[in-house]
Amino acid sequence: MGERKEKPQYLTLKRFILELLRKGKLSPHEKLPSERDLTKQFALNRNTVRHALGILEREGKIYRSGRKGWFASGQRLVFDPSKEHVNFDKLARKQGFTPAWQVLESGTMQATGELQELFNVEEGTELFHVFETGSLDGHQVYYSEYFFLAEICPGFLPKIVSRPMTDVLREDYSIHLYQKDLLIRPINMEEETASHIGLPTHSPGIFFRRIKNSQQGRIVQVDYEYWRADSIELRSTFSS
Repeated sequence: MGERKEKPQYLTLKRFILELLRKGKLSPHEKLPSERDLTKQFALNRNTVRHALGILEREGKIYRSGRKGWFASGQRLVFDPSKEHVNFDKLARKQGFTPAWQVLESGTMQATGELQELFNVEEGTELFHVFETGSLDGHQVYYSEYFFLAEICPGFLPKIVSRPMTDVLREDYSIHLYQKDLLIRPINMEEETASHIGLPTHSPGIFFRRIKNSQQGRIVQVDYEYWRADSIELRSTFSS
């Protein structure tokens, strides 16, 4: 018989934390013991501890918050990418969350490069841009860059300070949005993007690019969304 292989050291720590999560001894967004404390408690070196924590982070069980340390992940927002259109506010409330968003910057710009191609307009066409962050139960979960064809919604920007953008388009401009194209890609967060939602650079994330038509078939909105990997779950249900 061959010799029994020793269990990798990092697995002991990983399984310990998973058991705490399973038994509810770590509440959502509760801070884990520091890396130094875990090093002492399990007689492991710092690299082994970080390896175990990094695996749990990639699995969405825990997350880092800058220099504050490691925290247990919270409940995920379930998103069905097969749906025609999703309203963040309504979807989150339906799943028991308290959603909120904050506009960081808004204004006008000219369509060039990729945006010109995606909107299929002439270079220099006026666009509205809105950069915002969104949160669930007080915890920031995404950073978004939204772009709108300005000519179809004059006076749009002041109206979105306290109302969901999709509601403003539908109620004030009679524009109903239909998803034309959806791109989903796993990413490592760039520094600027990560900083908006309190994550270290290169943290795992999920990137969404949405292209939306009006009921007349014209492209009127393009979205770039950057979500924390531990805050969203993609799930579709299909009828047999």
